[in-house]
Amino acid sequence: MTRSVITPLAPICRAPDDAASLDTEALFGEQVAVDDITNGYAHVELATDGYQGWMPAHCLGDLPPPTHQIMVPHSFVTVAADVKSRGQCHLSLGARIHVMAIDNGFSKISLADGFGWVPDCHIAALSAPCDDWVRIAESFLGSPYRWGGRASTGLDCSALVQLSLAAGGHAVPRDSGPQHEIGTPLDDAADLRRGDLVFWAGHVGIMLDRHRLLHANAHHMAVAIEPLPEAAARIAASAGPITAYRRPACP
Repeated sequence: MTRSVITPLAPICRAPDDAASLDTEALFGEQVAVDDITNGYAHVELATDGYQGWMPAHCLGDLPPPTHQIMVPHSFVTVAADVKSRGQCHLSLGARIHVMAIDNGFSKISLADGFGWVPDCHIAALSAPCDDWVRIAESFLGSPYRWGGRASTGLDCSALVQLSLAAGGHAVPRDSGPQHEIGTPLDDAADLRRGDLVFWAGHVGIMLDRHRLLHANAHHMAVAIEPLPEAAARIAASAGPITAYRRPACP
């Protein structure tokens, strides 16, 4: 059975239990395959990246097929096409939405219990991804770090990479381990340029240029920018040396 995520965020946990640890999150409008329901939790497989786990069943429902996606870190859904209108909920970058109509610079979108409005400048058609995925990654600067998080309200290192590349139309795995296979390997740091990825055991960051690293990390508890040598020296104390430099197969 295929269902859609109808809440702004939906946790995917290791067990059907309120105390189970968070593995990742699904975003509004993403689709999942459901094969079991236990204790109020649905066992799901996320269509976006194949992630499996247990999600609260109330997060699932039916939505029309998505036509657009949110392209800013955070967008509010309002009850009317008016900047003064009351908010209903918020959606994070990567949320999938079905646009019903356009009015006064706002798009009317389908919700599980009706409709709402988001600014046109916050969305893009699924067929028109961003041409600078690193700029998308930069827009998360200052967002809180959260293990397993996958939204502007809190995300981890590999989610920053996955969401940013996805906004550019490039599907990649969720976790930093499989992300080690993205694109092509580089010999050393001297070859780095904007958009290259740097890996450690259990960690990944994005180069903004030859010298600066953007990454979601638990040291700053946020998405932060720092010189690569400084980050590498600090991370080495807990995760060891850099394990790979990779260049994604995209601009």
